[in-house]
Amino acid sequence: MRHSINMHVCLAGYGYWGKNLLRNLIETLSADRISVAEIMPEKRAQLKRQYPNITCYDSFEDALAQNHSAAFVIATETRYHYDHARKALLAGKHVLVEKPLTTSVAQAKELCRIAKERGLILMVDHIFRYHPVVWKMKEYFREDYLGPIHYMDATRVNLGIYQEDVNVLWDLACHDLSIIQFLVNEKPTSVRAIGRINPEHGSEDVAYLFLYYPSGMLVQINSSWASPVKIRKMIVGGEKRMMIYDDIEPTNKLTIYEYEPNIQRDENKTKLTDYRLGNIIIPKIEQGEALRNVIVEFLECIQCAKQPASDGYNALEIINILEKAQQSLSLDGAIVPLP
Repeated sequence: MRHSINMHVCLAGYGYWGKNLLRNLIETLSADRISVAEIMPEKRAQLKRQYPNITCYDSFEDALAQNHSAAFVIATETRYHYDHARKALLAGKHVLVEKPLTTSVAQAKELCRIAKERGLILMVDHIFRYHPVVWKMKEYFREDYLGPIHYMDATRVNLGIYQEDVNVLWDLACHDLSIIQFLVNEKPTSVRAIGRINPEHGSEDVAYLFLYYPSGMLVQINSSWASPVKIRKMIVGGEKRMMIYDDIEPTNKLTIYEYEPNIQRDENKTKLTDYRLGNIIIPKIEQGEALRNVIVEFLECIQCAKQPASDGYNALEIINILEKAQQSLSLDGAIVPLP
């Protein structure tokens, strides 16, 4: 379903994620309101074969100089996010950036400042904040359905794809951080990270990140580019109920487990505690593509002059955690406080 939004949008970068963004832009707007900037000739040729009506530019700078677009969607390599977003904002363009927004807190703060001063939308596609399953999880958190949360354990592993300009935490763990940030109403006080550097690529391809919270809740995030299987799973342990979100599961992605402690004593007067599971609940969740929800919110926020849920300041909090996690990695897993 197309929305009646009359604006021109330029997509910068027609790589793996750029193709998904373009498809959703076309389905939300129309091809004649979209242009693409891509420096690789073979990718431009592929684009023209598939979408002959879309205008192509040889570079981001050429597209920006044309001044036809009200907004830019940036899906270039992470190392270029800051430069491209900054140039677009200074040119008066609204900006949606592929995650992560930047690779430093200082750069993210500057982009937020420019956007605020100029009254522009700066949004990051932390896509899982717009996933129907995560929205349903937020309902349960808001209703205190699980009770106080004791722990959250997230696993996001697969074989490749290795990124050239960031390690596995910046590539994969940022997804889980955005989910946790959305669900939990408190901020972590410190972070710890350990990892293994792949000697061929020179960056961590396996890493474990731990977050500590004032309530005592513990969060562990396992990220890997070196796993023989693909796993996308988050376990939430509450005092009343537990929850598992399995994004690989084709239909029943969210499962809730009711349980109660079963305390017994053996003949040596040793207390033994296990847990007896009760009902298993698989809620019905409306289907919808998260990336489409991202695109729609970006365009509607421009049209209605409102801030998106995943704005620059939201992304800044995630980058702050990742930057401190990077410090922890360099300090052999030392706990680093979060400001």
